[in-house]
Amino acid sequence: MNQVAVYVDGQTKLFEVESGVLLSELLQKERLSFSMPCAGNHTCGKCKVKGFGAFSAPTPDELKFLNENERRGGVRLACFAKIEGDCQIFLEKKQEGSVILSQTGTAVYRVNPRWIDGYGLAVDVGTTTVVVYLYRFLDGELLCVRSGMNAQRGFGADVISRINYCNENGLASLQEAIVSQLNRMIAEALSAVGASPETLKEIVIAGNTTMLHLLTGLDPYGIAVYPFTPVSLFGNELKPGFFKAAPSARVYLPGCISSYVGGDITCSILASGMTGQKAALLLDLGTNGEMALWYHDKFYCCSTAAGPAFEGAGMQMGMTAVDGAVSKVWEENGEVRYSVLGEDVPTGICGSGIIDAVCVFVRLGLIDDTGRIDEEQESYARYGTEFGGFPALKIGDSGVLITQQDIRKLQLAKSAVAAGISTLLHESGCEMEEVEALYLAGGFGTYISVESAVGIGLFPAELKEKVRSIGNGAGAGASILLLDRDAEKQEKAVREAAQEVNLSSNPVFMDHYVEQMMF
Repeated sequence: MNQVAVYVDGQTKLFEVESGVLLSELLQKERLSFSMPCAGNHTCGKCKVKGFGAFSAPTPDELKFLNENERRGGVRLACFAKIEGDCQIFLEKKQEGSVILSQTGTAVYRVNPRWIDGYGLAVDVGTTTVVVYLYRFLDGELLCVRSGMNAQRGFGADVISRINYCNENGLASLQEAIVSQLNRMIAEALSAVGASPETLKEIVIAGNTTMLHLLTGLDPYGIAVYPFTPVSLFGNELKPGFFKAAPSARVYLPGCISSYVGGDITCSILASGMTGQKAALLLDLGTNGEMALWYHDKFYCCSTAAGPAFEGAGMQMGMTAVDGAVSKVWEENGEVRYSVLGEDVPTGICGSGIIDAVCVFVRLGLIDDTGRIDEEQESYARYGTEFGGFPALKIGDSGVLITQQDIRKLQLAKSAVAAGISTLLHESGCEMEEVEALYLAGGFGTYISVESAVGIGLFPAELKEKVRSIGNGAGAGASILLLDRDAEKQEKAVREAAQEVNLSSNPVFMDHYVEQMMF
């Protein structure tokens, strides 16, 4: 057996590990948080950790993801490197330093709880992040917010990657990861206000359909294969004692609309108040792209395979919104400018920065309307470069690149969203000019530049002045359900009024998808 020391958050953890075990297997087994968007398929190059000691030699496939400084500095990819003797692994704390959206908008919630005393917890279990909100029932005051990256991210960036992991390895590891994380966050929130576990009376947990399956230990296999039938659409309570940190709390899971339109969207609809308009759209462009159109007392809902591109996954230098990520890009007096989260040294680019950068380069003519980098443009000499034998564009002097492949991935994502909007309007019979509001939920929707989104064709230009951000809509809706016992009736009414529009076989979507590919 080999001794492996893992240094994380100022602590040293020691493990006995057999030779031949992948670093990623050890980190997953011990629930040590790290990012592996492609779920270990050797395609993303994001599971970088610093390690010294006895590891397997880097293969050519691993080395192509590492620059010279990383190779000299002991950086390895966890999905490639095998433990072959005593070694040390360093997990950087700033991997957890994500800018996680915890704001739930400016709504003032009605306080009509089931309980007179004690506390309640609203939870948003997102694919990428987890946020908990602790309220006092007496007056509905928000006392504490805790947030963090989803502990399952080492099993894949998106729901399909995690479902595939479950198919091959079982779902116990993923359920244990999220339940343990929530137990810890619940305990931290209660401790922060000096409350005991017995005083936590109720928990409401919003999440997409896959996240709720993984949380409750239900097999998510049916979500990923035709006819995409989940084991449950929830809208139910869990057995008492599900969480050790809250042994007597009632735990309620808001209902989902379909396999790919989850309880997080149900909650966002509640939070938006969109039924007050004649026609309104809601978009949640997180790791999954989900949307709903309210028209003639019905909700027309769909989901698009777009989210990971908007959150940096799969992009050559893409990353989540952590310190060091280029988050904004703009043109000023002919110069490409940028800002970096944490005012740190730029190490990559997050979703909002990618949208900005592509929009800027389209306006400068460096990206043509087909998405091709135009090497004939005069300014290409200044901003153009090469990556992997193909043209790429430099974000000013940041050292961060946008590659031709990145642009193609963004095209696929943005055309799927734009075509989804067009399809919902067509299926409902709603005209664009009838839409009174476009609600954006989630972190990406909050921090994105509407100007840039319209500039690349993500949103219709006609809706530019109608955009309204609702912050963390899932968390806000869960808070409403927690604080107003009558809100469950509204939630049920939302689900009864909703119908899913299946885009995979919709000819209107296919036509618009091709049309919207252009910039």
